[in-house]
This record gives sequence, C-alpha cells and structure tokens, in this order.
Amino acid sequence: MKIAWASSRVLGSDLCSTSQIQLANGLANKGHEVTFYSPGHSLGNEFKHVPVKRSNVRGFQARSVAKELLKKSDELNLADVVLIDWTLGKIASHISKPVIVMDRSPPADPGILAKLQWRVWNNTWSNAIRGTTVSQAHREFVVEHTGTPSASIGVLPAGVDLELFQSGSKDDTLRLVYHGRVDVKRGVLSLPMILAGLQEAGVDASLHIHGEGDAVERLRRIGMDGMEVTNSLPQDEIAQLLSTYDVGFLPMPSDKVWNLASPLKRSEYLASGLVVCGIDHTGHRIKNAGEWLQLSDQRDFIRQTVDWLRNLNREELATLQYDARTYAEENLSWSHSVDALESTILS
Repeated sequence: MKIAWASSRVLGSDLCSTSQIQLANGLANKGHEVTFYSPGHSLGNEFKHVPVKRSNVRGFQARSVAKELLKKSDELNLADVVLIDWTLGKIASHISKPVIVMDRSPPADPGILAKLQWRVWNNTWSNAIRGTTVSQAHREFVVEHTGTPSASIGVLPAGVDLELFQSGSKDDTLRLVYHGRVDVKRGVLSLPMILAGLQEAGVDASLHIHGEGDAVERLRRIGMDGMEVTNSLPQDEIAQLLSTYDVGFLPMPSDKVWNLASPLKRSEYLASGLVVCGIDHTGHRIKNAGEWLQLSDQRDFIRQTVDWLRNLNREELATLQYDARTYAEENLSWSHSVDALESTILS
C-alpha cells in the first residue's frame, strides 16, 4: 500500500519526531511504500522523505508547512491513504484519498498561540473520519470534545527501541535522571529537592538532567553537589547514559495535556532498566504496572519519593529494575503501535 504522511515536525531534530520515525519505519518494514513529507532531514530510514520548507516564526510554522504541502497535493493524492498531523488539518479538504489524523499531543503552547491551536485542533478532528491518539484517556478526550466516534480512533502509545535502550551495569551510587524538555511548567525544579532529601538521609545519590528549556539556567545556578545539568544529547548517547542510571523521573504535573500523554521517556526509562518515580495522573499510569512505577500525589511527590528510595537496598532495586526491563520487552516495543497503526490504515 502507498502511504503518504504529512507532518509539521522537524524530522531528525524535534524530539517528538522520534515516534513518527519509528512508526513510519515500522510501516515500511511491513512492506508498505511510505513517503514522509516534513521539514528536516532523514538519515538511514526505510521510508522516503520529501523535505518541506517551514517558517522559523512561532505561530506560523505549521501554517507555512501546510502552504507548502498544498503545492504537493497532486503528489499526496497518488497515495492510497494519507496521514496528516492535526496541525495540518486545513490540507485535508484538498486530498481525495482517505485521510487519517495523527494526534501525538493536543495543543501545548501557552497564551494566544494555544487559543489559535485549539481552534485548528477542533476543526481537524471535527472533520475527521479516522484518527489516532497516544492513550485511552487521549481518545476519550477527543470523543468528548469533538464527537468523533471512539471506534474510529486508534490508540498508538509511545514505544521504545529495545535494541538501542538496554539495561547496563550499575554502581553503588543511586543515579537519578530526567531527560527531555527542561521547563519550569514540567515540574523539574522539584528534582533537586529530592536529591537533597536523599543526601540528607545519608544516601550516596546523584541527579542528571539532560535537555533544553527555560529551567536549565535556574537549575545550573543552584550549584548543588551531585547534580549535573547538560544540554540535549543525541539519542544514542542518551541511551548509553540511561543504561547506567537507576531512577527515571516523570515530574510533569496534572494538566490537560500531560494527563493525556504517553511519555516517550517513560518507555525509555523502563527499557533501560530504571525504576520510575512521578506524579500520579492518567498520563503517567501504566496498566498492570509493578512496584517499579511509583506515582505520588503532587503535594507529596518529593517526600514520598525520598522515603521510598531511601528505604530501597541495592538488591531490591536490582530486582525491580530487572522487572522494569522485562515489562518493556513484553509490552513496549514499537511493533505494538505499528500493528495498531497498520490496522487503522487497513480499516
């Protein structure tokens, strides 16, 4: 089957493009002819990539991509089915072939941008025949707000490359990590307090934060012993580092967007043999999770996390880490999401 995918994500440099690359490669490996239209560059992928120009001005980026894609509508209509990010909903009326809306996250920008984006999001879904979300909660949100039938929406949770992300050797220091967007609104400023609590309890611990965002400089100014803050790192380097860490954090608070999420970093933590500590809401929960997932009420996140970690000995931790990796192997391969996407396409 010929599949075209139109996206406003910058392929290869946007962290969120990881999911799209894995899904597109998975479809190609199943024998489909996949052509991906987006900004950015493709290296070593199984699908064909057609670069699309994008404005550098926030608020006009998706619009500029849609404008460029409209020029390629004849190409898109050569496919048997066309996948489009919800941000590009305006091009759907120019496509004669079946269209599937790809929603990896509802609007997350603040202020006036969010108001504009929510209008686009609503219009895209309201006119959709079929689409996909990243979680059951996300699907229910779409159904409630747009009236799209639940049966028309596939669920494609974030998976993980189990060959790239693997559990490695650990040492006696309890190594804590957060990676991804390092923004204040994501709750990252609570993490140094967890490290401080553990150190005060006599635990040999360190905290490693990798990423970009408005909280980076504030974290660096803390100047805390045992805390490392770096810029974003290449995926293969992140994978190598995660294999040596012990605990991954999901500090994102309860929020309209994060409550619907399927965080990619959660899957990467588990595949790397880390236990996970985070805020308790639907975006962080996992069905049939073991004790390797510790979620706390936001008000008690710091205290409960410190108390739980300080009372874990290395043997207990190693057992939970083994169980986390086993769960990832059985449940979090990208193949599950690729199968679900293929099923949605074929239907």
